[in-house]
Amino acid sequence: MSTVDLDNPTAAEKATAIEQLRERLPEEVNSYCNDSDIWRFSVARQLDAEKAAVMVNEWYQWRKDARIDDLPIAQASNTFPVPYAIRGYHSVADANLTAGMRVSDMQLKLNKVFGGGCWHKRDKDGHPVYIERAGRYLIKDIPKMSTMNGLFEFHFMMQEFLNRTIFPECSEMAGCEISKQVVIFDMAGISIGMLSHWPALNMLREMLSKDQLYYPECMHLTYIVNAPSMFVTAWKLIRSWLDPRVISKIHILGKDHADVLLKQIPDYNLPAFLGGSCRCSHMPGGCVPSVPLNNFPDLPRKAFVSLRHQVQISYTHPRHSFVYNLLPAEFDPPSTPLSSPLMGYASWLGIKRDSSRASAPSSPVQSRTRYIYLRFTADRGRGIVVEVLWRSSNDSADDGTLIYPEVLFDPQRAPIVLEIEAPNRSGQLVFNWRIANFDEGQAPFPDPQEAQVPIQLEYSVDTEESLVKEFDLLPIKHD
Repeated sequence: MSTVDLDNPTAAEKATAIEQLRERLPEEVNSYCNDSDIWRFSVARQLDAEKAAVMVNEWYQWRKDARIDDLPIAQASNTFPVPYAIRGYHSVADANLTAGMRVSDMQLKLNKVFGGGCWHKRDKDGHPVYIERAGRYLIKDIPKMSTMNGLFEFHFMMQEFLNRTIFPECSEMAGCEISKQVVIFDMAGISIGMLSHWPALNMLREMLSKDQLYYPECMHLTYIVNAPSMFVTAWKLIRSWLDPRVISKIHILGKDHADVLLKQIPDYNLPAFLGGSCRCSHMPGGCVPSVPLNNFPDLPRKAFVSLRHQVQISYTHPRHSFVYNLLPAEFDPPSTPLSSPLMGYASWLGIKRDSSRASAPSSPVQSRTRYIYLRFTADRGRGIVVEVLWRSSNDSADDGTLIYPEVLFDPQRAPIVLEIEAPNRSGQLVFNWRIANFDEGQAPFPDPQEAQVPIQLEYSVDTEESLVKEFDLLPIKHD
């Protein structure tokens, strides 16, 4: 058995292990693997180069046979949709999983029965944090909704997104290689029936087996929080499926978990429901959207087809504004687009915003108890920035109060749904869109010819009541 500290090897020890494994690999496999891959598999087999070589060869063949490299993984350089909710990264903008045309039926089905998950910012050392509301799974419905292969495809897309997109960004931010994540499984809401449903447990066992074979050494720490006493029995079974090295990094905690989590994760990066201060109030569902919890509108595909308003924006005319006339709840509020965009000027090289716009509120905003939903899409581009203002009158000279500060989104990947908390009284909501500046986000810059092609922006604005009625939704639970 190796005497090397696998979590803190010296540079020489790491280099030796990598060299010994590479010596045992075919040239084709060697050229495919980077040193990070080689090290992960070496560690997974306790630096036994012979066993690690078998593992790497099987991994390489699996990737070729399953065409893993061809999966449509969202990265800054493309416009593929994100596979799951994400908060706090730059390679892709904050997003929920929405029913865009390039999101598979299987993804949408599993999203309905999974408890809700999200890559949510970073820990103190720069590792990405993934949070799963495991206690909210509709676990008996998972085998009904998906085959094993369907579950694998969904899971592999998430793993590839982590490895190809999130880890490289975290490494750049930390100034060192980051190739492991922190995972939090929140067991709040779990029942004895969920822990003893064998069809779903068998699917979990198969998925854990694949992870250990094809994605070893990707976990820094795992916290299982709000674990009830009955979880102990299930854990005895689950741990038998795991490598001892994986087990050593799993911490099972009850309701008093906040202090432990806050030692690893900054308060401002940890969701409030786990003991931190983050709420991600700019996103429907907050930090971790959940279909079973119904904390955001889970809209069907038809909700993003033929949106009410279609306009074109471009790098020479980068802005669009829309006024929504908000009347008391018993009225059906009419809406009108502005005849011209708000102040600003641009060229394809960049966009400048007129600094003369007043930022101070014209009047205090009170009684924010009403929810308005914005749905929008774009057919191209490198991101669109949205802000929303409140005006208490229809006086166009009133600059209004900023109630939703500017946030960058990627509607070119999949539809975006925003939840705007507005006063429950007469007034106007002013929705402002603009093309992202070239210092915003990480999407590649358009060349001069591409920048001449206009962007098709489509959107609809609805009250919560009308949205729920039109798409037959359950009432949305707001925190």
